[in-house]
Amino acid sequence: WRAATMDQEMNVRAKMAKLKEQKRVADEINELLTRPGEDGLNESSRKTMKNLEVAVVVSKRPGFFEYYKPAPEVEAIQKNGEIQHLVKKLNRLGGEIAQLDAESQNIEAMRKPLKMSSGPELTSLAQWNARYGTVEKPVPSGFYSGFNDAPKIYGGTEHHRAFKTQSRTMKRRAVDTMRRVVTI
Repeated sequence: WRAATMDQEMNVRAKMAKLKEQKRVADEINELLTRPGEDGLNESSRKTMKNLEVAVVVSKRPGFFEYYKPAPEVEAIQKNGEIQHLVKKLNRLGGEIAQLDAESQNIEAMRKPLKMSSGPELTSLAQWNARYGTVEKPVPSGFYSGFNDAPKIYGGTEHHRAFKTQSRTMKRRAVDTMRRVVTI
């Protein structure tokens, strides 16, 4: 029991360290995306989209159009794939945290005493009824379910033949009603 408690404490410390690392990486991604001015990736993306919309409008006119060029820092970030690298690191940390959570749950499960079975395993409906009793509301007699082939035929095309559906529809009928219909 004491070893399980120590394992649990070590697991919690490791998880806290991973969470701090995950927060640091997320803050770093956020800082790259939201830098003030033209150095932020969000702002650069917004300006590029706005510039492309203007370029589409101006494209019908003669002449040359100067496209937006991001700041050199932004180009370097995009070229090096820093965001993708940080996102992969963030996902890896998330997986490690999930693994620590699973280990923590396993430790907790080992700490709890096992429940003893309340008897032999039930393998049939008769055993179930013997142990827990029968159903209180029996199914009313006089009803039955019939299965009829569905009449749906799916149309064909030049390339494929028409085909009849394989499904069957279930109809619930009262036996007394069927007799009355037949006798009328």
